[in-house]
Amino acid sequence: MRALHALGAGLALLVLPGCPKKNEDAKVEAGAAPSTVATTTDGGDAATTTAGAAKGGAAAFTGKYTVAAGTMYVPDAKDWSSVRFKNDDTKLLGDGELSLAIDAAGGVTGTSEGGPLGAAIIEGKSDGQALAATVRRKDPGDNGLTGTLLATVDGSKVDGTMKLAEFNAAVVRTAAFSVTKR
Repeated sequence: MRALHALGAGLALLVLPGCPKKNEDAKVEAGAAPSTVATTTDGGDAATTTAGAAKGGAAAFTGKYTVAAGTMYVPDAKDWSSVRFKNDDTKLLGDGELSLAIDAAGGVTGTSEGGPLGAAIIEGKSDGQALAATVRRKDPGDNGLTGTLLATVDGSKVDGTMKLAEFNAAVVRTAAFSVTKR
């Protein structure tokens, strides 16, 4: 442990593979978290950025989503011949409301209370341009939709899609959403 601490304390340069800048241009700030890096381009003051930080600090968004029937591919190969999938095209479809918040460190939280998504919790990360999150149930016993959310962040607007499935994967859904800054 002492050797690792000494190695960490003595680390003065952060080498980034494929980085066009000179190694001395990327310096780890003393006492900083590993994801915080100071870079200089002309010997001037360092501009500090934190991996995952949202551009412009914290923001809250609200908007709507639309859930549609998704598709699932089952190969025609012999090994898959006994697999059957019938997506019920009548349930968990339609519109609902969604809220998201991005904190200054890039943490994403959100909720949905109604519509086909029901009572869901959204948790993930954003780097200020892209957003990735999981969608899980507030009540795991309600057997509702869970999945992933991917989006682009563009100033006061977040647009994206969710890939969702019912608890037993008998229903597969996709949802498009758009939320705007409150």
